[in-house]
Amino acid sequence: MTNINKKGRIWEIDFLRGFLILVMIYMHLIFDLQYYYGMNLNYEGGVHGIIVNIGGALFIMVSGISTAFSRSNIKRGFLVLCVALAITIATLIFNPEFVIVFGILHFMGVCMLVSPILKKVPTIWLFILSAVIASTALILPRIKVDHNYLFMFGLYTSDFTSADYYPLLPYSWAFLFGMGLSRILYKEKKSIIPFPVKSTFVNFIGRNSLYVYILHQPVILAILYIIMNRLK
Repeated sequence: MTNINKKGRIWEIDFLRGFLILVMIYMHLIFDLQYYYGMNLNYEGGVHGIIVNIGGALFIMVSGISTAFSRSNIKRGFLVLCVALAITIATLIFNPEFVIVFGILHFMGVCMLVSPILKKVPTIWLFILSAVIASTALILPRIKVDHNYLFMFGLYTSDFTSADYYPLLPYSWAFLFGMGLSRILYKEKKSIIPFPVKSTFVNFIGRNSLYVYILHQPVILAILYIIMNRLK
């Protein structure tokens, strides 16, 4: 049994993506409670800080793995990038204090658009390039610039802000690693889990992750607004 559904989706990829989306929703709830309602929940530090870093890297890695199954990564990348730009405009208009300049959707949209070129790179070089890019995390903080033109590549001045920020350097290491991993684990484009699992709510979230990403924050803010006003 291949454990792949009739639409060509592999269940464990959808499940992992859905689980990470649920983790992201939880973290955004913590963010909203801290920055909009003044609760001291230590969003950027402690356990929450670890969850943000690990969760973000895994989400990007899953995106890299998923390029092996997409019929058109350019189409997907263009769609994701358009949504990301719409989010930038919306946050700039409605909440400029927390504007998202280059968040995880911007990042993944660019990576998806470039992925057809990366597919031509030998697997071993994907892993080598991933390691090299990861190492830039040690170098970038030491590079001083007097402008923000290179913010996409992790170079920015002290006045640069983005409520969600995933520059190509160093985070693209996870996308490249995922692409390389897909060639090892999913070269036959079928599930590597030897038992079937029925579709779950988490899988549903994973299959519709972009829609959930777009809608979850307005829904959270609306619910919190109602609850907090009732508690006054």
